[in-house]
Amino acid sequence: MKVMPLTGLNTFSVAARHLSFTKAAEELHLTQGAVSQQIRQLEDRLNLGLFTRHHRRLELTVAGARLAVQLNHSFNEIGRLISDLQEEESSNILTVSVMPSFATKWLIPRLGSLQETYPDLQLRIQANDREVSFQRDRIDVAIVHSYVHKTKSHLVPLMKDKVFPVCSPAFLAQKALTHADQLANVPLLNDDSEWRFSSPYAEWERWLQLANAKGVKPSRGISFNRGDLAVQAAIAGQGVALGRTPLVMDDIQQGRLVKPFEDTLDESHAYVFACPEAQYQREPVQQLLKWLVAECYRYSPDDALTKPEALEATG
Repeated sequence: MKVMPLTGLNTFSVAARHLSFTKAAEELHLTQGAVSQQIRQLEDRLNLGLFTRHHRRLELTVAGARLAVQLNHSFNEIGRLISDLQEEESSNILTVSVMPSFATKWLIPRLGSLQETYPDLQLRIQANDREVSFQRDRIDVAIVHSYVHKTKSHLVPLMKDKVFPVCSPAFLAQKALTHADQLANVPLLNDDSEWRFSSPYAEWERWLQLANAKGVKPSRGISFNRGDLAVQAAIAGQGVALGRTPLVMDDIQQGRLVKPFEDTLDESHAYVFACPEAQYQREPVQQLLKWLVAECYRYSPDDALTKPEALEATG
């Protein structure tokens, strides 16, 4: 496909609107001769007659009229798109991609704090558990898991992702759990969402190995494709789930869940703030990032990976 002569098409569009090379020249700040020459070159390039030239007036040919209508529509659409992009660039609106379980168990309960801190910041939250593509998904920033996010972008680690068994206090009392071997006799609740590239029971297998548990088969349990579902099943007393740090911290603090064992699996995974380099210095991006870092550190200093003062120093 040949490259379209955009300058000539724009000149033609203006001339078609006025049906006058002279008026088109005035609008475009060109000479009448330059407009006439651009139109002639465009006709030669397209091998189409666009105007019928009379002594004192111009008339569009059938082809010229059809092209003028389409160009007018297209240029208007481009103009609207540019205005929208400019408005978005200067606005306080951020489209944020967040892993569904993280959004449900950590972000949503804290949005009131964000609104109080930055009342003008407007978030459009998209729950998404696949690898992020900022351009494809038309998002500004993302909160992702380091295990699945590989796209090049500006990254700020937020929180450790440590894994350990959790269950309801009533379930713990009923089953009298004191040793990991006892998990062979209770329902296990499995979250396989983070390990889509390996065994769906990879985390349970790694934790059981860490705890030196014998005779426990996680494959006989119930699997969920979202971590918050496994956590909710544990809260409901349906068994023992592997809790991810940010997904269970509130429930443990508020007494809905307990840790029956001390062993904790830490494979250096993390929840991470990510955005394109070109977006990083935008004020709303910086506001969201500062709030996330401060909130992670405020709630769990031992698990936070970036201190607020460190962010200030690099900002």
